Amino acid sequence: MESTGRRKSSTGTPTPKKTTEWLIGRRIKIKTASNEEIQGRIYTYDRMTNSIALDCTPNNSQHNNRKGLAFRIIKISHIKEVLSNEETSGHDATNYLPINYVQVERLSQRESSGVKHMRQRVAKMGVGVTKEAQDIFDALSKTLPCRWSNDTIVVLDEVLIQAPYGIENCKANASSAASLARVKKVLEGERRRLEKSKK
Repeated sequence: MESTGRRKSSTGTPTPKKTTEWLIGRRIKIKTASNEEIQGRIYTYDRMTNSIALDCTPNNSQHNNRKGLAFRIIKISHIKEVLSNEETSGHDATNYLPINYVQVERLSQRESSGVKHMRQRVAKMGVGVTKEAQDIFDALSKTLPCRWSNDTIVVLDEVLIQAPYGIENCKANASSAASLARVKKVLEGERRRLEKSKK
């Protein structure tokens, strides 16, 4: 039978778990399993990961200077020894801002959005193409939907522009004559602009 983590008192009711609030704000010095000595103030304890967050900011730094803060997160199982455990005055312990709820769904959405954005950027990078070819692609993709197919630029999913990416290198089916004319016009303008920027 699994233990629930709570002991039953003699009356049969479970005893409440001890709170760790009293630890917050205490200065401690610990030795880790790798014999590294770390000194800092306990910022928080996380039951889920069984870890503590230590504020290792030097004493002379101000807590309101966020750029000067230095935190370490250490798993309790990696602590070999507690070398010192200093009492602190009450106002030191409550000096920290409260930790807000982390919205996991929002973080997942931001992560998905970031990954999607990065994939789009990677898809717009030609593999094994010259800088000039990439510049032409980047210029075209500002006004027309483009993608790479090996070293060929595919515009509007109808027009192919092969190396060396001049107007004469544009190809399309007879049914895509209007798209071909449009792409040639845009390509001519972009090549002219790129030539001017080189001078």
